[in-house]
Amino acid sequence: MMSQTATKKTALAQTPIAIIEETTNSLPRAASPEEVGISSQAILNLLDEYDKQGYEYHGLMILRHGKVAFETYRAPYAKEIPHSIYSFSKSVAATSIGFAVEEGLLSLHDPVGKFFPEYRPKKNAERWDKITIWHVLTMTTGFAFNVFHQNSNPDWVKDYLHSHLRDEPGSVFHYTNENAYLISVLIRRISGQTLFEYLKPRLFDPLGIDVPYSEVDGAGNQGGGWGIIWKLEDSAKFIQCYLNNGKWNGKQIIPEWWAVEATKTQVSNADNIKADSKVGYGYQFWMCSLPNTFACRGMFCQQGVGMRDHDAVFVYVGAEADEQKPYDVIYPHFPAGFLDESEKHEADETVLKELKSRAENLTFPAPPVSKRISVLEEKCNNNVLRLRKHLFLNTIGFPLSLLPMTVNQMALDRAGHIDNVYLDFKENEVFFTWQEGKKAQWINTIPLGLDGKYREGRINLSGFELDTYSYANWEDDKTLLLNIRPIQTCCSRTLRVEFKSHDRVKIIPRSTPSFKSVADNLYHLSHAFLNNSKPLCALSKFLFSIAPAVMEANFHGKLKSRKQFKR
Repeated sequence: MMSQTATKKTALAQTPIAIIEETTNSLPRAASPEEVGISSQAILNLLDEYDKQGYEYHGLMILRHGKVAFETYRAPYAKEIPHSIYSFSKSVAATSIGFAVEEGLLSLHDPVGKFFPEYRPKKNAERWDKITIWHVLTMTTGFAFNVFHQNSNPDWVKDYLHSHLRDEPGSVFHYTNENAYLISVLIRRISGQTLFEYLKPRLFDPLGIDVPYSEVDGAGNQGGGWGIIWKLEDSAKFIQCYLNNGKWNGKQIIPEWWAVEATKTQVSNADNIKADSKVGYGYQFWMCSLPNTFACRGMFCQQGVGMRDHDAVFVYVGAEADEQKPYDVIYPHFPAGFLDESEKHEADETVLKELKSRAENLTFPAPPVSKRISVLEEKCNNNVLRLRKHLFLNTIGFPLSLLPMTVNQMALDRAGHIDNVYLDFKENEVFFTWQEGKKAQWINTIPLGLDGKYREGRINLSGFELDTYSYANWEDDKTLLLNIRPIQTCCSRTLRVEFKSHDRVKIIPRSTPSFKSVADNLYHLSHAFLNNSKPLCALSKFLFSIAPAVMEANFHGKLKSRKQFKR
């Protein structure tokens, strides 16, 4: 039994994120939605609803009876390009417990302390001893762990198991990443394999899923509660297998008892605010307001929904802060859009043609063709931009990064403090070079189109290797906009560079989803954590209202001669 205490904080990738070729294990495709009892018109109406609601989705796949009835990807996102799924990862990590119980390695009612005896505290030991694997799975350990904790202690297990035990185990639902991280460490302790090594022959290989990219800690443990980056079809396979009560191609893959129990209500989460966040919680699966429906959910609506009564699956990835919006978009059209399969339904060729066109032409708007500001471009070509550190943000651990804050915050080894910025203007593009990190250890150069076309690039930050899709635009004769989208994440980043007098420069960072929308959503989520206390909720509302201006503050710098610096 090996100790998995993290000895350092890092963000090593298990494997580089790469474009994955489609395999023979792909899901079968229906000739038309009607073939599997879905109205093509209902899907068109659903797409209209997405547009009406202003929902930035990057990929959508609808299955019925195990066949793909419809799929679409917003270019440059594509079916062969993996996408971050954030807390959807929790359901994947939890699945390992089902296998471990089936194999006799543990039981759901084993105390956690049995596997982590060295962490038994001197205080509250009797209550601590009551915490079981079941409590970890259902987010009811009783620990009042801060979801914004920075994991500054290199021993994350100790950090969590020694946090304040506010509630009696099993009494209060409190959602936190560390429960799933504990599962990852636990599996390695009892099996001698990392979480993904353990899952590979049991889950990934049978479903035809390449071992996904995942962030790991300094000891090589997968994050468990976040960090998986895989294809949309992988999410669909995972949900479909659970919908089949653990079967895949007629073979039992996931233990049937686990597939059933994990996706039904085990504890109440009724104190949450959103309609589909307070129906019940299983073993790191969410229950939905639509009867007999479960979901895997990740930040910014990386979600998968399994509708048992209709043998249907909806999976989607995107950039929407409001976790309720996917349901508000789907429910007006489904399950009403499922057809009576006792009758034969023919597809309307006109509707099918329109549906195919919508699916194939989903993209972001073309960037503007930039006018050229020759004087400033020449000045940039001969100078380097040095940026002052923002003392407050650097002190609290949120320095300016090319990665959006919501991506960088989840990284185990955060980047930050952009400096030594080079802007090299060519005929139709600008090459953007910058340094990041406490020791300026990351240096990247990417192209940005100035001619109304995106440019593809690649960056390495915080252990991520990400493909970028970028453009630049002179908004006026003193303002340059840099728009950068790392496409294995769900976010985009803009840096508005304002050139002032005396070679001074101001940078205004913004992200999509906007930090304001993220703060608004976090405010609503904070109610349950604050036990709906009116004074505390009022304070929370105030703090989240000022958070965007504080956390996305402006940065200042000055152009210096390149002769003084080396790249």
